[in-house]
Amino acid sequence: MTSRILLIAISIFMMIPLGGCWDRKELNELGIAVAIGVDTAPRNQLKVTAQVVVPSKVAPGQLSGKVGTSVTVYEQIAPTFTEAIQKMTVVSPRKVYLGHIRMLVIGEKFARKGIASVVETLIREPSSRADYYIVVAKEQSASDILKITTSLEKIPANKMFTSLNISSDTWAPYTKVTIDDLMNTLLDASGCPVLTGIHAYGTNQDKSGEGVENITKTEPTVELKFVGLGVFKKDRLVDWLNESESKGYNFIRNQVKETREHYDTGNGVRIGFHTFRNKTEVKAAVVRGNPLIRINVTSEGALSEIQGDAQVLNSSETLHQLERQSSKRVVELMKQAVDSARQRHHADIFGFGELIHEENPKAWKKLKKDWERMLTELNVHYTVDTKISKVGTLLDTFQKKMKE
Repeated sequence: MTSRILLIAISIFMMIPLGGCWDRKELNELGIAVAIGVDTAPRNQLKVTAQVVVPSKVAPGQLSGKVGTSVTVYEQIAPTFTEAIQKMTVVSPRKVYLGHIRMLVIGEKFARKGIASVVETLIREPSSRADYYIVVAKEQSASDILKITTSLEKIPANKMFTSLNISSDTWAPYTKVTIDDLMNTLLDASGCPVLTGIHAYGTNQDKSGEGVENITKTEPTVELKFVGLGVFKKDRLVDWLNESESKGYNFIRNQVKETREHYDTGNGVRIGFHTFRNKTEVKAAVVRGNPLIRINVTSEGALSEIQGDAQVLNSSETLHQLERQSSKRVVELMKQAVDSARQRHHADIFGFGELIHEENPKAWKKLKKDWERMLTELNVHYTVDTKISKVGTLLDTFQKKMKE
């Protein structure tokens, strides 16, 4: 009997810490933020912008009698990020919840001052997930970007998220970076992150890009577009890569799933080429105290377009020549990216230093002291092997025969 009473007492005691869902929040008490923006503010403060979903505009089966946008935007200025988020309750009837963020947009001015503090804050935030993407508002503020309404996708944050997914997978000049990816790069031996840029194109003098007027036209007044890659030295933005350099960067980083390219032959013919299988291996070595990087790309693709009087396409020699031209183009893209990063920006965005550190830690101890200078003189070997596996449904182009 005594043991039974003791067992019951122990069970009750163990249940005391189990308060159930003590931190539960009802959905109708929360403002679901789908995008967050961070900008500079006077007196060493932050301006934080939250793009919050309007439930009545996105809930299935519910009709609103009044036309309006699917999101609302709140902004607050405070000394810290978390204070700004909490301060939004002075204008928002709901507490802003960060558990469903799709995009983090950083204003260019803020990015140039350093983003490490915000990255650490968001890593510490228990309610936010780590699968959202981070971009930089090129030549604009994050606030400007998050106020633009978009067509096709009701929620602008979803438009940005989906567009970045598709464009990085099928076009290749852009890259997807999550908060975990960014933190890991910052912690690398020579970590220099790269983030995709975004820009609002169009005239927004009357603020029409921020309302329903922007999505009721066949051609919106203002459109959001991705633009190149921002180069960071540690956590500070220093400059931008153009489209070709950005594509070369993604080839080196083995982040090209498929893309389209073209090249002009000597006889006035333009060939369109579709690559759909790409694999890049980057290896580092230290030879007689000098670092060496070898980049090897294997690519498979198909002819997608021909402009002009091309030669017979079903000859093996012509196909081999086209393969060599395609390989040469990829080498050019990678060289442009490497030369731009190390000559103009002096930033190791490819992680070459980390590769050398992994390959030869002892040598890296000596090299890292003067790595920025050595990066500009680094010996990089490029090898590209391209195979054309498809020439389309036609064995030859009919354009030449039309003129005969």
